Amino acid sequence: MNVYFLVEGKTERKVYPKWLAYLAPQLKRVDFPSDVLADNYYLISGGGFPSILDNHLVDSAADVNASGKFDYFVLAIDTDDVSATEKVKEVEEFIIDHNVVFNNCEVVILPQVVCMETWFLGNRRIYARNPSSAEVSAFTGHYNTAQNDPEKMRQPQGYSGSIGDYHFHYLKTMLREKKITSSYRKSEPRGVTESYYIDELRSRIKSDPNCLHSLQNFIQQVEDIVS
Repeated sequence: MNVYFLVEGKTERKVYPKWLAYLAPQLKRVDFPSDVLADNYYLISGGGFPSILDNHLVDSAADVNASGKFDYFVLAIDTDDVSATEKVKEVEEFIIDHNVVFNNCEVVILPQVVCMETWFLGNRRIYARNPSSAEVSAFTGHYNTAQNDPEKMRQPQGYSGSIGDYHFHYLKTMLREKKITSSYRKSEPRGVTESYYIDELRSRIKSDPNCLHSLQNFIQQVEDIVS
């Protein structure tokens, strides 16, 4: 079983290998698509949207077809301010419109609602119930991510940034508040790559199956691929 991952950006490039080592330890990473033999995966970042489609999807299809050894092509992409259904449709239409073909390889589209930081907010333990500052209170007062689905959180009215930007800053503030890390960055997503962190996320979706649907989908897809 061989899998080709095309992921959204810097965060996924760091987190996915750590999580896959935990969720699918039988898959071993290779540095180049041509190195694939058996039970391997190759992972590359698309550098954000829209370059993940405009520049990388066609090249990835060429890699897959040249190898002939990949069973699955997995595209992990942020939904930002649209629904998971709309994002999947956008990707499917791009594939059709640009005549992108994956020979003998199943295509799996994994929408990340809103972004990967949204998933990380699903860890109930990082929500600050007793904020230590006005900055922390502003986030926790806006939306309780321990009780409510992080995927449904919008940015406050009047917030100048995107919804993904708000989720990023919310997460960064909570991780600092809980002393998990004082320097979370997309290029260095500290704390969230540990096995205990994904254990907390899996516990959350098990106890509350009505939240974090796109994260549930990701875990289920990985389990299905390696089963």
